[in-house]
Amino acid sequence: MVEQYAGCDFELLAVAVDAQGTDKPRPFMEQAGATFTCVVDAENLLSKTFGFKAVPNGILVDENGIVVHQKFGGFDIRKSETRELVDAWLTSGATAGAESTGRAEVDPRVHVLFDEGLALLRSGDTDGARAKWREASVIDPDNYVVHKQLWSIENPERFYGEKVDMDWQKQQLAQGL
Repeated sequence: MVEQYAGCDFELLAVAVDAQGTDKPRPFMEQAGATFTCVVDAENLLSKTFGFKAVPNGILVDENGIVVHQKFGGFDIRKSETRELVDAWLTSGATAGAESTGRAEVDPRVHVLFDEGLALLRSGDTDGARAKWREASVIDPDNYVVHKQLWSIENPERFYGEKVDMDWQKQQLAQGL
């Protein structure tokens, strides 16, 4: 998709939310042959700013820095409606008819526990990090961002192998884990 808009004045930025840092998502970007900027939000700053609980997300920002569209959870460029939205925005600046999904209510305790878990992980206390993130996931069972951090430490093969095991993740969510 990026290549088809080579003449347009836009930038695509991909952000992975991963408390374990840049080394974990890097192989996926390399495998995908990403030709755009990819960064890692290891501190969950975007979730705190925008209030999302799931990924993937799409945020369209105009040349003045104004957010003109946001969709949190389920933003997928492989979907025709998403491609059409992005195409219309890039070619005409229009997002008419596209429904933005707003901020989710994230309990502030979840962000505190995320940060505490992150500090523990960085100090080498993986069990302590798991405990904090498990506590956060009990407070907010719909917060996939927190679940992902916990699950990726407990089951790295489901996240960092040949491919991410989305079916396993859906099963975990369905079971309330």
